[in-house]
Amino acid sequence: MDQPKIDIARGNRLKQAMMASGLRKATALAAELSISPAAITKWAQGHAMSVDHARNLATLLNVSLDWLLMGRNGADWLRSGQLSELELDLIGKLRERPARITRLLIGLTAEMPKMPPSEQSKRAQP
Repeated sequence: MDQPKIDIARGNRLKQAMMASGLRKATALAAELSISPAAITKWAQGHAMSVDHARNLATLLNVSLDWLLMGRNGADWLRSGQLSELELDLIGKLRERPARITRLLIGLTAEMPKMPPSEQSKRAQP
């Protein structure tokens, strides 16, 4: 029988998010989520969690679910205020397109010159 996979990096991300949010103790976080402190302890060790629990953790700890589970992007990648309305609209439109179109557009944007830092503060202004 296969042993459950332990993802130490995911456990470390959970601990990092707990520290950043001020919920340093498993008992405090467990109380907020109405679950047992033992569950938090197991997850912090890298044991598996349900998607519902992961979603609730990400919301409570104010981190992206993608970062918490997979380590992709940054912890605050999709926090409110991190993306402009224009950027969110673009992401929504890309999700509606076939994968090959998305890949083509990503390739196209990679070829475009980057915006100078002085202009970045003005980005995505309609």
